[in-house]
Amino acid sequence: MKSARQISVIAVMTAACVATNYLLIGLTNVKFMDLIVFISGLAFGASVGSSVGVLTWLVYGTLNPFGFLLPILFATSLSEMIYGLAGGILGRMWVFDYGGSGKSQILTEGLKFGAVGFLLTFVYDMLTNVATSFSLGLPLVSVLVAGIPFGLIHEVSNAAFFFLAVRPVMKLIRRLPEGDLNQEMR
Repeated sequence: MKSARQISVIAVMTAACVATNYLLIGLTNVKFMDLIVFISGLAFGASVGSSVGVLTWLVYGTLNPFGFLLPILFATSLSEMIYGLAGGILGRMWVFDYGGSGKSQILTEGLKFGAVGFLLTFVYDMLTNVATSFSLGLPLVSVLVAGIPFGLIHEVSNAAFFFLAVRPVMKLIRRLPEGDLNQEMR
C-alpha cells in the first residue's frame, strides 16, 4: 500500500509541475516546478521529491515547445533532483511548526525557505549552465555571463515563491484526510 500511495503522490505532483510549466510558458524562468518538487521532498521524502523532479523534466523537457537537446534534458532532469533531495533532507533535519501563527515565526520560517529556494536555484542554474556550455561547445564564461539575467529572474522568483508558499502549502498537506500520510511514506 505504501508504494501505491507514493506512486499516486509522484504522479499528482509531477502533473502539477508539468501543468504549471505550460501555464507559465510565456514567463522565462518563472515556474512553480521547483517549489512543487521541493515541497514533494519536504512532505513525502527525498525519494518522492527526486522522482517528481526527474519525471517532470522527462515530460516537460521532451515535449518542450522551445526545443529538445538530450544532454541538456539529462542535465536538467538530474539537476532538478536537488530540490527534492533538499526538501527530503530538510524535512528530516528541521522542525517546523506549520500550524503556528506568530508573526515572527511565520517570517523566520519564510525567510529560511526563501533563502533555501534562492541557494538551490543558484546551484541548479550553475549546473545547467555548465551542461549548456559543454553540450553546445561554447566557452563556459560566455554562457555564465549570458545567463546572469535569466539566473537572477529564476533565483529571485524562486526565493519569493519559497518564502510565500512553502509554509501554507505544508500546512494544507498536513491536513489531508489520510492523517500522517507524509510520515507514513518516509
